[in-house]
This record gives sequence, structure tokens and C-alpha cells, in this order.
Amino acid sequence: MIRYHRLAGACLPCLLFAGPSFAQNDIPRTSNPSESIKPKLTAAIESDDIIVTAQKRSQTLQEVPASVTTLSAELLQRLNALDFSRIADAVPGVAFATTGLGNSQYIIRGIGGVGFVQSPTTGVYLDETPLQTRALRGFSQPDPQLFDVERVEILRGPQGVLFGSSTMGGLVRLVTNQPDASRISALGTASVASITDGGTSWDAKAMLNLPIVPNKLALRVSGGFVRQGGWIDDLRPTTGNLTENAGTSAVRKDVNWITTGSVRAALRWNATPSLTITPSLIWQDGYGNADRPHSDVTFGKRARLKARYEDTFARDKFVIGSILIENRFDALGGFRLSSNSSYLDRRNRLLFDVTAFDSPIVENLVGPGPGGKLFPTPLKDYGRTRQFTQEVRAVSEGNGPLQYVVGAFYRDLHQDSGRTITVADLFGVIAPLPLGASSPPVIQDTAVRFSESEIAAFGELTYALTPKVKVAAGARAFSYRQREASRRYGIGGVQGGDLAYDYDERNRESGVTPRFTLSYQPTSDATIYASYSQGFRTGGVNAPVTDDICSAAERRAAGIPDTPPPYGSDRTDNYELGAKTSLWGGRLRINGAAYAIEWKDYQQAFQTACGINNATTISFTVNAGRVRSRGGELEVSLSPMAGLSLHAGGSFTDATYRNDVPNLLLPAGSRVLDVPRWLWNVRGSYEAPITDSITGNLFAAARHVGASNSGFGEGEVLPRPAYTLVDATAGVRMRGGVSVELFVTCQWACNSPRMWALKIP
Repeated sequence: MIRYHRLAGACLPCLLFAGPSFAQNDIPRTSNPSESIKPKLTAAIESDDIIVTAQKRSQTLQEVPASVTTLSAELLQRLNALDFSRIADAVPGVAFATTGLGNSQYIIRGIGGVGFVQSPTTGVYLDETPLQTRALRGFSQPDPQLFDVERVEILRGPQGVLFGSSTMGGLVRLVTNQPDASRISALGTASVASITDGGTSWDAKAMLNLPIVPNKLALRVSGGFVRQGGWIDDLRPTTGNLTENAGTSAVRKDVNWITTGSVRAALRWNATPSLTITPSLIWQDGYGNADRPHSDVTFGKRARLKARYEDTFARDKFVIGSILIENRFDALGGFRLSSNSSYLDRRNRLLFDVTAFDSPIVENLVGPGPGGKLFPTPLKDYGRTRQFTQEVRAVSEGNGPLQYVVGAFYRDLHQDSGRTITVADLFGVIAPLPLGASSPPVIQDTAVRFSESEIAAFGELTYALTPKVKVAAGARAFSYRQREASRRYGIGGVQGGDLAYDYDERNRESGVTPRFTLSYQPTSDATIYASYSQGFRTGGVNAPVTDDICSAAERRAAGIPDTPPPYGSDRTDNYELGAKTSLWGGRLRINGAAYAIEWKDYQQAFQTACGINNATTISFTVNAGRVRSRGGELEVSLSPMAGLSLHAGGSFTDATYRNDVPNLLLPAGSRVLDVPRWLWNVRGSYEAPITDSITGNLFAAARHVGASNSGFGEGEVLPRPAYTLVDATAGVRMRGGVSVELFVTCQWACNSPRMWALKIP
């Protein structure tokens, strides 16, 4: 496999071009020895028999009355996907925004927002484990590595009934390969890459599937190490005027590199013919040598430079432990009872340079720096998230007219986070009290402790009124409680005794989330459906605004309350019409959907600045108003002959704020940030035998993402130009699974060709 990485959110994306990979898998044995070594033609990438678990039951993709896209393991390999950022633009209706390591925002059907500590709007599941938690400053959802993954499922539209909170726009589900007790298999990949005028990238990954007791017990271990090279240079300004420093030589080149190590181990025990127990453990540790991969607009939007007075970094690591127990029963027509217990422990660190904002505070206390220098002030964010989830559900089996999914869910979330701003260098000046009470001198010290417990019961019944007409109704009853305690010290920190606030607030809410679906199958190859679904995410509390942060006069002028009130949950109402059709014996598939979404009482960050030189940023969350999203998706797959697969997909998304958004200076009618109106993709693959032991393959793909306005996850609205990606692959696969491939990748960004190169294994 070859590895490729796109610079999400940058106007000058760069390409990584990589080297060889080697894979060795067991070849299935057959009764004819000659067949066991004969190359097997790969089936169409998108086929009618794809099995998905979009409704928490195994179904073929075409029979699910919902808008679902699946990306197979083969397609993930063809698209050189390291993580979801590489494949998001290959899925209609999906947008992806990131400010760097561990701070990604998944947006489906235009449902996305800008804020610091809100819950996400799109759910992300790794197998049965939900990864969506309340965001911390500088960190939102993690980015699991996509190695040894069976498929990725993307569910468009709210999934609040079966998957709970924070699935307001949809759900991304990463389904990993499970241990196989019937055979030994192994896989190894390695690659080397380079960026034009940038750094070097490389990765090495491996997988081993080992039966311990044949057909009873198996262990599967996979993992690897990835280094993604950087392309942005650091400047070290010497004065407070960044424009004057435009010619300063770079002190660090290609600083925004990222390294990620990951390991996944799963043990599958077929205890009885009906009982299966699967414990698993996942570890991932990522480190980025820069706080965020953005060029500095001071030097032009297309510059690959960043002005920093302090070196920055970001680190995001997590461990997930889970145990899945499944048992089949013959009672009640047959059903499967599943229990999944998961524990997520995630730790974050971020150092961000805020010298340009906070040096004036220091100057106000100690006087100007020598020679006009600014006093370097690094901001350090830290956080730890611990989440335990337990779900038990029963899913009917068989072909009776009544099908059901019923279950219960419990979640216990604990987060500890904080922020410290210090003075890294006073250039020999003795800091007066209270600034000098701590070492190093502290400007701000904040600690937050947050907990949330949620309990829910859910169910969905599907009844066949006639062999061609089915009606489904479901609901989720939920209740959650929150507690947030926070204290903040100002100049001098704890030792300085400047306590700005110390509060302990509670919040609670309960509700019901419904879904209704009516589907009609005029023939066995066509399904038409209409549905109404609802999604929600939990609310929260805000910290008070005190005089040392912003004076009473400034607060009144800016319309900032002394104590911002708690904010409630927000919800989406989705109205959808869709159709799925298989023609020509299943070789042609056409799936499409049109929708209208009303997002009510959406949570938005109210943000402003005050204090000395407007250096202090005030941000709190409010239920700001409404968002309306209208659009549709269309996907067409065609397999006109053996070995040839063609696919085309596209979407239109018109998501707008229905009220003014003052902190973003956006009037009513403005488009939701990070959401392009148009997105399309085409791809095709062809595979044919060259000799009895060698199979040749060709693959090409093009993906276009329209222009949008980007908030970069923190309220800075900047234009993001349209871009197009083109990939092409030619290769051979030899007996035994060893493959050699030649890759060509091109990218057009900012409406002009940027870069293309050859990748040779």
C-alpha cells in the first residue's frame, strides 16, 4: 500500500508520495489445488451484498431505508487512507474540518458549529465504542488510524434513537477486522514519502491473526508507526510588529510534523456455538510539533510561514478497553443479545503561543521589553477524559413480519482540564508582586472538573404491513445530569491569591427522541422510503465573567452578562425522502436522498475580547437560534463487466444560519462554516489476470470539494477555496498476496494546479 496525506484546511496542500508495501495472507484452501493459487478477481468495490450494521442489525446496504455509504477495506487502501481526513471528501454530504492533531470536526448534512467546549454534532464509533465526548479547549474528537479496518460506514441524518446524543447530523462508524480462529494470516506494509519543499514522511504497519484453539479462540494484533512530514516554517519575530518581521529568517523548518503510534489487540472466544466473547484493547499516541497546521495570514493566505514567539506542540493519546459478549437465543422467533462495555481514557496536551495578545498585560506591570521585544507568553492547555459506556440490546433474527431492536445505555463521563498562561522570559526584569509570586510568573491559571452521567432506553419496531410495505417507529428516552466545578486565578496564579472565581454548578435534563420510517418495495430490486428522525446533544453550564477579566462597563457595552446562564440541549429534525435501486442483475445501483433539516436552539460560542489591548478573550456558550439545511445526495455504482467497477457520487448542501451570529460577524442567511455547497467524486477500478499467477489492476479517482468559509474550530472566519484531488494507480498482485503498485497523485487547489508526482514502490 502507498500512503498519501492531504493538508486539511490549507490553501497550499502538499502531497506525500510513498514507497513499497508487502502483504502475505493465507490463501483459502479449495478442493482443487490449482484453484488455491489462481488469482482471484476482486469484486466491485461497491456491491449489493455489502453488509452494514447501520440499524444495529446485519443488513445488506440496499435494504436499509436510510442514506448510508460504506467504504470497503480495498477502497481505503486505494485512497491511501491514514485517517478519516483522507476519505471524508469521498463521501457525499460529509465535510471535515481540523485545526490539527486531536481536534477534528465531522460535519454531515451541514450540521456543524464553532465552539470550545461543546459536544460534537456527529457521532464517531469505533466498533461498539462511542468516541464522541464534550470537547475540551484545543481538542475535540480523536482521529483513529485506519489500519486493519474492515469498512467505514457513514450514516447521514440524525441517529438519536439507536446511537444517542451527539449524532445530530449523522454517524461515522469504523468497523475493524475481528480475530479469525479458522486460519493464520499476516499483513505488513511500509512506505516512505516526501513533500515538495517540505519534510519526509514514512510509516510501517503490521497485523498478525493467530488461532490459539482452532475454530474456538483467536488473537489478532495490529499496529504501526506513522510520521507525517511538515510543510510550514516557523519564524521567530523580534518585535511586536509582525509585518516588520516578514523577512525574519526561519528558525525551524517544516515544524508541523506529526507522529502517531498505535496498537490494537483483540481476542475472540467462540465459547459455544451461540456464545462469543471478544475483549479488545486499543492504544494510540500522537504528537504534533506545532499547535495547528495553518499558515499565518500576516504573510498572506498562501504563505507557508507561521510567526511564533514560542515553540508549540500538541499531544493526544488514548486507550480504549472493551468487551463484547454476544449470545443467540431461539426463543421469540430467534434473537441476539449483546452486551458491550467500553472504557475510554484520553489525555491531551497543547502549547499555544499567545504572546501577541498577552505581552501587553505583562508590559502594563513591568514596562516595555528591551528593544521593543514582546514578552513571550505560552498558553498551556491540558485535559483528561475518562468515559465508561455500557449498552445491552436485543435484536430480532429471522424473517417474520415483526422485527425489533430494544436496549438500554449508560454513560459516565469525567473530564479534568485546565489552562495556564505564563511568562517564559522577562529579559532580566524582576517581576513585581503579584506577578512575581510564582515561578515562572503566571498570568492566568484555570482548572475545570466536569462530570456527566446519562441513562437511556431505546427501541425500534419494524412491521411489514404487506410484503412490500414496512413501517418502523422508534424512540429513545434519555436523562442526564451534569456537574461542573471551576476556579480561576489571575496575575500570580495560586501563589498570588488573585482568585477570579470559584464556582460549582449543576445541570440536568431529560427527553425523548423519536424516529418514524415508511418504506415501499415495488420490486425486490427497489426501495422507496420516507422518514422523520431527530437528533440531540446535551447542554452545559458557563463560567462567570469577573471584573479582572472584563470590567462591568465593558461587559455592559458588549452585552455580556455577569453570569452567563446554563445552555440547554439542542436538536435537529430531519425530513427525508430516498430511493435505492438495483438494475441489470445488480450490476447497476442508484441510491439517492433529499432532506430538510431544522436545527433548533443550536449551541454557539458567544465570543468577544476586552481588557488591556483587547488581550482577554471572553467565550461562553448560548442557545443562539436556528440553522436550516436543505440538500440531497446521489450515488451511482456500475459493474458492466467482470473486474470493472465504476462509481460516481455527489451532494448539494445549503446550510444557513437563520439569525445573526454577532461574534462571527455573520448576518442571518450566512452559510454554516466549513460546509461546501457542492461535493462530487468519481472513481473506477479494473482488475484482470495477466498470467496464472499474476493479476493486474488499474484504479483512478477524482474528488471535488467546493469553496466554503472556515472557522478552523475557533471562530476565525476565513475563506477556504475549492479543491480537487486526483489519484491513479497501476499495479500487479502476485501469488501469495505480494503486490507492487505505481501511484500518481495530483491536486488542484485555489483553482490552479498545484502539484503532481510519481509514487514508485
